Amino acid sequence: MSKRNRFFVVMAMITLLALGATTATAAPGTGGSTSGCTSSAPRASIDNTWAWGSPGSWGMPGQELKYAIDVFNNDVGCGSSNFVVTVSVPNGFSVSMPSSTITLSSASTGYVWAYVTSPATAADGNYPLTAVVARAGNSSAAATSSYKVYSSDTVAPKLYWENPADGGSLSGRSAYVGFTSSDDHAVKKLNLDIDGVSVGRVLCDNISSDCQVSYKWSIRRVHSQHTATFTSTDWMGNVATKTATFSVN
Repeated sequence: MSKRNRFFVVMAMITLLALGATTATAAPGTGGSTSGCTSSAPRASIDNTWAWGSPGSWGMPGQELKYAIDVFNNDVGCGSSNFVVTVSVPNGFSVSMPSSTITLSSASTGYVWAYVTSPATAADGNYPLTAVVARAGNSSAAATSSYKVYSSDTVAPKLYWENPADGGSLSGRSAYVGFTSSDDHAVKKLNLDIDGVSVGRVLCDNISSDCQVSYKWSIRRVHSQHTATFTSTDWMGNVATKTATFSVN
C-alpha cells in the first residue's frame, strides 16, 4: 500500500472510531483478516418511483413493480463481505429476487433487484415493504418502503425539459432531441416523433421517478424547419403531448 493510500485509510479509521465504530479482526468469510480492519454495521435503502425523497411506488392491482435494494458496506480497511438481502411483503403479495446475496468490498455500495406483485384484488392503499440486509454472524440493517395500490387516475403526466423548445434551433453535426416526464402516479411510456416519424420510445418500468427519452440526431443534411412531438402516457391511459416547431441551422 502506498503512503497516500495508507494515509486515507488511517484517517477513515480515526473518523469511524470517533463516531463509535469498533475495530476488530473480521471472522473468516465475513470480512477482512487484518488488524487494521474497522468493521461497521451495513446500511440499506430502497429506491422508489414516486417523487424525489418520497417513499413508495405506485402500482395497480396485480401489477409487478421493481425495487432496487441498495446495500452500503461501511467497513474500512477490511476485505470483502457477503451480505444477504431479504424482503418482507404483506399477505397476498409476492416477491421474487434474481439474487438475494451481494459481495462488497470495504466502503463500497451495490444493489439487488426485488420484484413485487400485488394481489389482483388488492384495495387502494399503501402496503409496507421491508428489506433487511444482514452479514452472517455480524450486523444487519433494515429499510422500509411501500407499494401504493391505486385503481383510478385522471391526471395526465407532466412534460418538461423538452429539447428543442418551440421556436428554438439546433446546429452542429448532431444534436440530442428529447424530453422528460413525471406523473402524480407513474409514467408508462414515452414517444418521440420528428416530422411525424417515430425516432424514440421508452418503457418507463424502472425505479426512476422521472422518465426520459433522448435521440441523437445527425443534422448535417437537414437544414430547414422541423417539428418534434413529445408524448407521455401513464398507466391509466392519460396522455400528455407537446409539439415544438424548430429550425436546424
